[in-house]
Amino acid sequence: GLAVAIGTAIDDAIVYGENTYRRLRENEAEGNPLTPLEIIFEGSQEVRDSLIGATVIGIIVFSPIFTLPGIEGKIFTPMGIAYLAVVVVSSLESLLVSPALCAILLPATKVSQREPWLARFCKAIYSACLNFSMKNPLLIMGTATVLTVASMVVIPSFGRAFLPEFQEQTMVNTLLSYPTVSLEVSTKAGHVVEESLKNDKRFTFIQTRAGRAAGDSDAAGVNLAHVDVEISKLGMENREESLKIMRTAFEKIPGAAANIGGFLQHRMDEVLSGVRSSIAVKIFGSDLAELRKIGQEVEKQMATVNGVVDLQLEPQLPVPQIQIKFDRDAASRYGHTVGDLSETIETALNGKVVSKVLENQQSFDLVVWLKPEARQNIETIRNLLIDTPNNQKIPLASIAKIERGKGPNTINRENVSRLIVVSANAKGRDIRSVVTEIETKVKSNVQLPAGYFIQYAGQFEAEERATKNILVFSAIAFVAITVLMYLSVKSIPSTLMIMINLPIALVGGVIAVALTGGVISIASLVGFVSLFGVATRNGLLLVDNYNTKYAEGMPMKEVIVKGSMERLNAILMTALTSGLGLAPMVFQGGSGQELLQPLSIVVFGGLFTSTAITLLVLPALYSKFGKHLFPKKEEEPKPEQFFMHL
Repeated sequence: GLAVAIGTAIDDAIVYGENTYRRLRENEAEGNPLTPLEIIFEGSQEVRDSLIGATVIGIIVFSPIFTLPGIEGKIFTPMGIAYLAVVVVSSLESLLVSPALCAILLPATKVSQREPWLARFCKAIYSACLNFSMKNPLLIMGTATVLTVASMVVIPSFGRAFLPEFQEQTMVNTLLSYPTVSLEVSTKAGHVVEESLKNDKRFTFIQTRAGRAAGDSDAAGVNLAHVDVEISKLGMENREESLKIMRTAFEKIPGAAANIGGFLQHRMDEVLSGVRSSIAVKIFGSDLAELRKIGQEVEKQMATVNGVVDLQLEPQLPVPQIQIKFDRDAASRYGHTVGDLSETIETALNGKVVSKVLENQQSFDLVVWLKPEARQNIETIRNLLIDTPNNQKIPLASIAKIERGKGPNTINRENVSRLIVVSANAKGRDIRSVVTEIETKVKSNVQLPAGYFIQYAGQFEAEERATKNILVFSAIAFVAITVLMYLSVKSIPSTLMIMINLPIALVGGVIAVALTGGVISIASLVGFVSLFGVATRNGLLLVDNYNTKYAEGMPMKEVIVKGSMERLNAILMTALTSGLGLAPMVFQGGSGQELLQPLSIVVFGGLFTSTAITLLVLPALYSKFGKHLFPKKEEEPKPEQFFMHL
């Protein structure tokens, strides 16, 4: 948030300082009829309402960011808080500190009656553009309308993504083999990948870990190997090529499914969908065999979709088991329930913590269970003695059928229903278009029996939710801003002109997105939200100046020309400082800038069109519609406006 707001931090001070210095220069040219302190005070009064109004509107514009749910809310809310803190403090500084500094420093400063050469140069160019705009208002408005419509038409063709891909240097890749694979074989498979990559200068560190302890927060069987790979600086120069080489190495392992990704990416995917992939197709139903059959059909369809990588069907295979089936009638005759018996069997085979052991100031769990050799012996399990309520001991075989058999290695459930998951990642295409194509192919080619259904989960689901949230609350904020704008300019037509022009401000952001890959993420949407604030601020500064001069009795043409020329320096300087503040994030990119860069690109591009709107389109509108846009003079005796009463 601080990085994004660094250019905005001095905008209010620029507006106030430029206005005050211009007034001092005009006062000097008129023979100093007013003292410097009077000029400073009047300059503060002149821009005070606009600055307060712009700050309040900026807060409202950014408020939809705080409504984001889930992981996206946790990412962007701190940024929004930091940004608004900078905006509010900047406004207070311009109202309290800047006047004091001007009162101390400017009276002793020799004020030149001529503006600096750069300001004169800019005004000479702008004067010609302004005259053209006022003489050809329909051409200016028509061009702006065409650009806006064109950008609205282009937006649906953009790709959609939840968040930009993190440029992580350390990859935590997984290699999932069949459930019956041993630790030795799983480790050996990881070593094959190591051998393929170890001599490549794109990679600096490679290690294999197979299985996870039962007590681990991410417990896993020995059939799951983690192959950690650190990409070198050379590899990061073309990270996509490095990942492609990595995937090729994993494809050498037959019968194993690989998932390539960084730690942050995996964790985010797990939070969103429960699997370590950006796309999760969840198939729900009652019969495990039918679920697996449907899963195989879905996997087959997904394999034909361009951009799908790391495709894998959740392994649900029959594995050797000792199966214990209770005889409920026999158990009840001995005074037992299935729940009681299950707890006893669980203690014998899986263990149960019954106490703590203190040794050398360290505490250890005391676990009771059968010896390892007994847990594997079916006869020992059959003869396991069970205590009855009347203090008898009976063998487990008298109340249960114990035999060797085969059963699924795992049964997963979600919301009480059984499911199997087909997971994948997307490469070379945006995730929304990939998921849309998957949905189309699955719907057309996979027949679901009654009682079975499919849910699509992952990053695209979060993107869809966040986008809807931002659009809904942005619409509410738009209405609130319209009301506040009217209370500021006291003219319904003038308010509508400012608000109608806001979509034109997005044109630059749309062009910037198109030039940098054509994918809109949540970070990009936050950038578009910020653009509304920039466009509203500039429009309010200009229109408020128009209204002030019109209230003084100035002719309409002179109002437009003088009002625009007076605000030119401030508008250009605020756009320049904001652009320079964003430039490092726009052009540098790379690791650590994944979230800020798309946001900065949108705002950076939008600064051009929002500035053009303020300086060309608004004057054209006022030139065309004239006095219809100004408030009635009797309604505005003095700009003691709404924002001073907040």
